Amino acid sequence: MIELLQQHLIRTSLGLPCESVSALTRMNDNSHQTSTLFGPSRDLLFRNMAALALAQYGSGAALTALLHPFGYAKVLMQVGHEPLAPVPSTTFIFRRDVLVYPNIFKYMGHIKEVDGFRGLYRGVVPRVLAGTFGNMVQINIQGRLKESESKSSKGRDTSAEDDEEFVPWLQKFAQETSEETISRCCGVIASHPFHVIMVRSMVQFVGRETKYNSIWSSTKEIYEQEGILGFFAGLVPRLIGEVITIWFTNFLARFINKYLVQEKLVVSHLTYPFTLVTNVMAVSGSRLYAGQQPIMPVYKNWTECMSSLSRDGDLKRGASAFWRVYKPRPVQLLARNVHKQL
Repeated sequence: MIELLQQHLIRTSLGLPCESVSALTRMNDNSHQTSTLFGPSRDLLFRNMAALALAQYGSGAALTALLHPFGYAKVLMQVGHEPLAPVPSTTFIFRRDVLVYPNIFKYMGHIKEVDGFRGLYRGVVPRVLAGTFGNMVQINIQGRLKESESKSSKGRDTSAEDDEEFVPWLQKFAQETSEETISRCCGVIASHPFHVIMVRSMVQFVGRETKYNSIWSSTKEIYEQEGILGFFAGLVPRLIGEVITIWFTNFLARFINKYLVQEKLVVSHLTYPFTLVTNVMAVSGSRLYAGQQPIMPVYKNWTECMSSLSRDGDLKRGASAFWRVYKPRPVQLLARNVHKQL
């Protein structure tokens, strides 16, 4: 049980889809069966599980906050803000001279130089709220789906499901993955307003604004300027990325190999463009300096954004934290000097 909670904690803190949620809900089902057998201990079991869940969310929030500066710098890279001049370097294989941007640690050092140590944690509150709230909704929805499934499967012969034949295996895979997809998408939808606030509070670093300094001021700004839909900017590509991640990861884990690190590398490579477009669309068209021309195009929808980034060869922008090859853009000098102008 503790190992499952630790695994879930690591996934939550790194912003990865929580496949271990299924394990947690299965654990909950097992505990329910145990409590039925041992009636007097049912309340004690539930109290213990509640305490473990509280410890899990508290630890997850702490680890998320600890790693926040890395995510903060990555979001600024994703929206194309490069305040530091590129430096000469050479490629690993052909030893060709290239210009590369400073790595993520130097980027974080720049943020600290401009805003101080506390500035590294700009946007940490909505990020913690988004992660915690989203996972609470996901676990709750998946638990209800599992409970409904267990009720409907009572009295049914499940020997075929345990067969190693391909068709029963595929049916079970599709059912479990569909449940995880539904619960994960519900969690994403419920937490996305906090994600938008998080991204915008980070990106206001570019224009030195203060509109998104608190949850209240952020909510007021988004609602007054964009209405309810503003809280769900960039939601569609995020959902698509989550669905692809869940299905590919589960398929690779069950069918190809048992090595989680390898499958994650493959899936994250495929879904990164959707993560990038999600964060760009969360900013594009807002009143932030970084969300307006000439710093950023104002996209009509997420597909236009993805097409534009694809044409410019920017679908992997911000994906690497260390080897970041320089790509000249007309507005970069303007963005780099904005801190001196404001």
